Amino acid sequence: MMRNNPQGAEAASNRFTRMLDDARQREARLVDFADALPRLTESQLVALGQSDSTCPICLTSLLALLAEEETAIAMDSPAHPIEELGVTRLAETCGHIFCRKDIREWLFQGNTTCPTCRRPFVDFPREQTDRATERANEQPVRAEEMAISRNQLLRNMAAFTAFFEGPAPGDEAEHEGQFTQAPQNRRDEADDHDDRNEFSSMYS
Repeated sequence: MMRNNPQGAEAASNRFTRMLDDARQREARLVDFADALPRLTESQLVALGQSDSTCPICLTSLLALLAEEETAIAMDSPAHPIEELGVTRLAETCGHIFCRKDIREWLFQGNTTCPTCRRPFVDFPREQTDRATERANEQPVRAEEMAISRNQLLRNMAAFTAFFEGPAPGDEAEHEGQFTQAPQNRRDEADDHDDRNEFSSMYS
């Protein structure tokens, strides 16, 4: 279908290229944001009045998370990656505090809003947002086209297989019966016609 529609193929290729570019830029933006998350200390938690608080996601004590981070840093082979240890804060936006592991997982699942207040903490260029909306609007049409193409492909494969493999054994016998019976039926019709002509000549 694409070979018969070069313009459609080119448009689809351009859309795919833009999607890849947007995905790469989005991933790079998320990685940069995650790497820039601050590491809070116990004194900072005390100053913020959060020394007795817990992570809103895993409900682990923030002080326990700091103790885990200190222990892991002292070990040669920590159980978790260093970047996932400790406590962080969305300092540039709402200021909510989380353990680094949970907020990074939340972030790399594609979420760009605070789990507590839903305030956005990562901004993407307006052009990427507009293209994402455009792709969402086009998705039903592409899905329908893909379904039609898939059904046509299945029909073509079935016809191709039937052509080379021939009819099933039962179908072949049925077709043979049709072909062998047809001449016999024609002979019977011819005999009936001759008998009627002979009968008519006897009484004419």
